[in-house]
Amino acid sequence: MTKLFVRVLLPLVAGGTLLAGCTTTQGGTPSPAQSSPAGEAGTSENPSSGGGGTQSITDACSLLEASDLSGYGEFNEPLNKTVGGVRSCSYRQKIASASDNAKVIGVNVRDTASVAQTNDTGGGVVDKDVNGRKAKEAPGGASVAACTLALPVGDSSRVDVAVTGAASADEACQVAEAVAKAVEPRLPKG
Repeated sequence: MTKLFVRVLLPLVAGGTLLAGCTTTQGGTPSPAQSSPAGEAGTSENPSSGGGGTQSITDACSLLEASDLSGYGEFNEPLNKTVGGVRSCSYRQKIASASDNAKVIGVNVRDTASVAQTNDTGGGVVDKDVNGRKAKEAPGGASVAACTLALPVGDSSRVDVAVTGAASADEACQVAEAVAKAVEPRLPKG
């Protein structure tokens, strides 16, 4: 038994100790490096050319803070994810029972979609102005209690403020407009 310990376990323990001694830690929040293929328009150095203005937004949750939602109830911690190249951050409202509706309020960073490409979700697409920035609003139809407010960043990128789970599309758009007024100053200019 002693020989087994010396031959198998001792090298594993020694190796683990050596590896642990060679690591370093660095404080902060990890984020992806900013890089673009050669010749690609819209790098972070020139956010307005080619509409790549959203490229400098590495963390969608930097655009939406819990304090922006304080007038709409209590919310869970944000969910930060990337799906299909769209970076998003969303907050889900805390509810008292499973039968209650929970609003979900979030932002979606779209590097390759302009406000002109805002989808009609049943209630049309209308022009809006958010803090002097031309925007597009897409309320849900009669049976969809949702709203998206698209804010342009550059020529061919945008940030959407999206609200679902409201009592009506009108209510969802009212919330989206109010939240967009808090989000807009955090967007890159251009």
